[in-house]
Amino acid sequence: MHPDLEKLVARAKIDPNSAELLDRLQPGTYCYHKSWKAGRINSWDRLSLKVVIDFEDKPGHEMGMKFVASSVEPVDDDHFYAKRFGSLEEMKAMAKDDPVGLVKLALEGSGGSLSLDNLEEMIKGTIVPEGKYKGWWESTKKKLRAEQRFVVPAKRNEPLELRDEDLSPSDALVQDYESARDLKGKTKAAEAILREMTVFDDPAAQLLGVVEDLTESARKAQKLYLDASIEMVLERDEIQKKVPELKLDDNQLTIAGLIRDNEEALPDLLQNLSISRVRLVIQALPEAFGEESWVQKTLDLVPQCNLRAISEIAKFLADKGHSDTVLEFFESRLQQRTLSSDALAWVCKERKGMAEVIFDPSISLAVMSSLEVDSLNEEGGVRAANRLRDLLNDDKTLIHDLIAEADINTVRNFAGRLMGTAVFDDLTRNSLMARIIKMYPDLLDLVGGQDGDQEEPLFVSEESLIKRKGAYDKLVKEEIPQNREDIKIARSYGDLRENFEYKSAKEYQRVLMKRKADWERDLKLAQPIDFSKADTSKVSIGTVVQLENTSNGSAKSFTVLGAWDSDPDKGILAYLSDVGQALLDKKTGDEVTLPTADGGREGFRITGISGWNG
Repeated sequence: MHPDLEKLVARAKIDPNSAELLDRLQPGTYCYHKSWKAGRINSWDRLSLKVVIDFEDKPGHEMGMKFVASSVEPVDDDHFYAKRFGSLEEMKAMAKDDPVGLVKLALEGSGGSLSLDNLEEMIKGTIVPEGKYKGWWESTKKKLRAEQRFVVPAKRNEPLELRDEDLSPSDALVQDYESARDLKGKTKAAEAILREMTVFDDPAAQLLGVVEDLTESARKAQKLYLDASIEMVLERDEIQKKVPELKLDDNQLTIAGLIRDNEEALPDLLQNLSISRVRLVIQALPEAFGEESWVQKTLDLVPQCNLRAISEIAKFLADKGHSDTVLEFFESRLQQRTLSSDALAWVCKERKGMAEVIFDPSISLAVMSSLEVDSLNEEGGVRAANRLRDLLNDDKTLIHDLIAEADINTVRNFAGRLMGTAVFDDLTRNSLMARIIKMYPDLLDLVGGQDGDQEEPLFVSEESLIKRKGAYDKLVKEEIPQNREDIKIARSYGDLRENFEYKSAKEYQRVLMKRKADWERDLKLAQPIDFSKADTSKVSIGTVVQLENTSNGSAKSFTVLGAWDSDPDKGILAYLSDVGQALLDKKTGDEVTLPTADGGREGFRITGISGWNG
């Protein structure tokens, strides 16, 4: 022990234990304090029992000897903190030229393990400037992962670790797998093994435990974490392909078996997996469901899948010789208006490919209907990801292809709905409308043109106007207040994240508010008219139209009335309906093609026009 310390102990100025600790903190020694960080002992003051320490940001700092003994740690000259204090410029150069070496030095000085927060505290602001640390760490992390000496965590709350230098690359890979804390960690460790298979001298022996654990972990996790189970079985299969001796038995857990046992979870699975994994899962569907039913079960997934999964499903079915079945499926649901926005996006993307034979002008209105429904279903007013919406904007020729062969009434309907929807922001909506107006300049009036931004009046009957005003009053005075009360009651049940009643009431609130806005707009535009004064020289609002089918000679009649007067059972059409728009302004003797209920089209000749007497 230092003579000065022996004298202090002899005079009972400090206790022997403190003296032993202080003996390791003699002047010139590098040290570390949890608050003041790195420093160097400057001197001892025996008279005042003080130690003077030069800390990085506080040189000449005095501390009591007993306090120093209990709170300051000595560090060797080659320790990270000693170098940061005494050779800062050298450390800065190391961060630039050898960042892996810098991290290794930090780990060695911390017992081989560091949290990412602690590592950041050691380097950020002193060795690497604060503003550059994030980029530096991202670059350094990639380099660390390339070396087996380091265990780089997947999550920030897991430690960065330095391995034993004597550990072989193959043993390090297996150790990484065995120390993985969760299913995702096991999958990543298995991926690393696959990338580095050449480092294994005897993979059949070295990887048997890994293969067995992948299988067992996947089996246990399948009910709660099917996607992770699939990932692990796929990794295991890849290892077994490279090392056939590792196949456990003919009855081992398979992708097909997992799919068959968890069929209800398949749509979510296809949403969560990477595209390469999605392909492998789809390829297992014939084995999972058998020859009799796999095609139909695969098609049944389409309404619940996103665009990329739908694309893979369609391609796989086509490769298996089922193109016609795919097209029949899509065509049927187009007619029923039951295709999801992602499925419609697939039709649009494949309009010059596989879906060319079913791509026709009617799809333009189906697209708008789907986007409007999706907009109403967006939770909390947040704009959800929507591939169809993005495709309409990003694909510069899609608008053209949707309406190029459509009749003017369909185009006007499509453009009007585009202008009135809240699906797009103003900039995007104007951009899309510009593409339409470039093809149909006469539609400039929809965006105001030279006459200002005036909307067309909505022609309605007095009776329907009174009825709509009554419905609006009921909405505002009864339905919306009742919904507010329902939300208030549901909120009292607690835990809004799991509160179905609250979520349902909030969703209905969005529907009601959208309806209120739409009806206010319609009532503002509504203009009652007297149908008794209809112009019968042509089809106009308030006329009865007699038609003859040009194919079979059968007769049919329609009454064209106001926007809110539709009654299909009585042959009464709103003038804004597809059939109403197709008939307007036509004269006796004119031929017209009208849409049918099943999605087709029929030709008719107008044989008579008369006034409607109510």
